[in-house]
Amino acid sequence: MPQSKRLPKNSVYRALNALGDRWSLLIVQEAFLGISQFKDFHAKSGMARSTLANRLRALVKNKILEQRPQRDGMARQEYFLTERGRDLFGSVLLAWGWGVKWGMTNRNMPTALIHTSCGKPMIPQMSCTKCNESVSLHNCTYESGPGAGSERVPLQRMHRVRYSQEQEWSADVVDFTGDRWTASVIATQYFGIHRFDDIQSYLGIATNILTDRLRSLEASGILERRLYELVPPRYEYWLTKKGIDTYPHSLSLMFWGDRWLAGPQGAPVHVFHKPCGHKLGATVVCGECKQPLTIETVTAGRFRTLKSPD
Repeated sequence: MPQSKRLPKNSVYRALNALGDRWSLLIVQEAFLGISQFKDFHAKSGMARSTLANRLRALVKNKILEQRPQRDGMARQEYFLTERGRDLFGSVLLAWGWGVKWGMTNRNMPTALIHTSCGKPMIPQMSCTKCNESVSLHNCTYESGPGAGSERVPLQRMHRVRYSQEQEWSADVVDFTGDRWTASVIATQYFGIHRFDDIQSYLGIATNILTDRLRSLEASGILERRLYELVPPRYEYWLTKKGIDTYPHSLSLMFWGDRWLAGPQGAPVHVFHKPCGHKLGATVVCGECKQPLTIETVTAGRFRTLKSPD
């Protein structure tokens, strides 16, 4: 039986559990870039064939991908994004944009994004659907939603060590979201939890794993330490500007989880946008012309248009 922890209900956790680990996130990215065949996923990702087969099965099971026979009539199957999978487009765009802005891209991620409607290179942004103003960590507030409470969350693949003092530590956005402890530690910052003991208590995380994730996030420039007690030295952990910029991506995952995974009780958390005072509805827009982005109107760094699989 997979290990689990009782954690506060959170649609980000649910989304990450449905998406799986970094390998699964790489598959979803490649699907948005037009890859559909097993051999091409294998060539692009570099993962072992058994790992790829396992992750594809899980993404199909979680209704993010669906299988279809190849058009040539052969027995082999192709994999395409479902409606649920295509609804991740905004989240994937924000992840790519964050990577482009901060130079945190893996070898298969785009290094540029162009909005074909205005013809300009751009960084995707999250915008409020009510007032059209930008969405950021500092202009949002929270209230408990009807689905608030606690639940058991599977913790498989959440325990491996990520930080080594013997080598320089670096990562991209797939590493942060693909390792759910790392994503969970970042999420505590959004709720104003900054001290080690408070983070440990909120997440129920082992102290050695929390120490490891905090070190890795500090080494990558996502978190910074601030001394709050001299004897003995004690520190709080705060998001840097780079870390604050991860917020729209996390928020997009939360909204995706609310739509597809929250269940009959509804969303665990409601987000409100301070500039207009409304409950937040968000869309991903071009950072230049501020118009909503679609699969058909974005060209990625491989300079091929992202296409809907339908």
